[in-house]
Amino acid sequence: MNNFIRPPVFHPSTVVFVDDNDSYLDALRRFFPDSATNLFFTRPQTALAFIRQHARKNSLEFAPASACVSETGFERYMETAAERDILARGSRFAEVAAVVVDFDMPGMNGVEFLSSISNLRCAKVLLTGVADETVAVKAFNAGIVDLYLRKTDTDSANRLAHFLKDAKARHCSEGGWLALGENGLTYCDPRTRKVIDEVVAANGIVEYYWRPEQDAILMFDRAGNPSVFVAWAENDWISQGEIVADEDGPADLLKQMAVREVMPIFWPNLAYRSGMTVRTLTPRTIPGWDDVFYCWTPIDKADVGMDLLTFAQWRKDRTR
Repeated sequence: MNNFIRPPVFHPSTVVFVDDNDSYLDALRRFFPDSATNLFFTRPQTALAFIRQHARKNSLEFAPASACVSETGFERYMETAAERDILARGSRFAEVAAVVVDFDMPGMNGVEFLSSISNLRCAKVLLTGVADETVAVKAFNAGIVDLYLRKTDTDSANRLAHFLKDAKARHCSEGGWLALGENGLTYCDPRTRKVIDEVVAANGIVEYYWRPEQDAILMFDRAGNPSVFVAWAENDWISQGEIVADEDGPADLLKQMAVREVMPIFWPNLAYRSGMTVRTLTPRTIPGWDDVFYCWTPIDKADVGMDLLTFAQWRKDRTR
């Protein structure tokens, strides 16, 4: 059976908070201080207008990563249309990943609010008082809300923060490239994902995208500086070595690759091409996974290979 997978992708996305109580919104602002991607509304109708403009509609286009097919003969990766490339969409940072709404609001309560956007793909959180909990449970069981929290609970803010972190990760993964078979599979393994998280934390990475044409992950830090993360399993080392040999590549490179002494970076290409200058790095093992190696390196902005809007530039444009 061939599985459709969603290799790693992450970028900042927007969360909408709605509450007619200014004091409570101020408390949420202090807990979620990033004003570029955390938006706060006191008027439900104004919030609804923004959400309907910036949230994705439910669609098979964003099928879950667990979807699979049994047919054979597909290409290595799918969805090659340019409009399906999330990295090419400058609107991705404004896309609404989650909505947090108070139940007790004049004119429209929180359940009615969230019911009105049931056709939109975003996580839905209901904030309640003690007296509203029965209504919240019914809304949860009906699938109208994904999480309900009592405002008075001491751990409600921390629970909300953890939920929103997961919601934004799901939102990003559903918009990334869809892959099939072995292409991108190494990056989906939990052991590789743990290493990616470590690289992200150590280097201030705020957005990253698996690129099917290179089978690598393109990353950007908060200043918009690009870098690439490459991970190879045993079959990747073999196939890459065969391509170097077929293209009459340097014999020394083949020898060093064979003993895992160096790991070449072919970006923005997938593999070696005759006559190209090869940059090599010392490969590092993926902990707990024999003969799977990775490397990470900054690259020049000119080598990104496409004109795009980074989070750094988007944030700068919003603050002008």
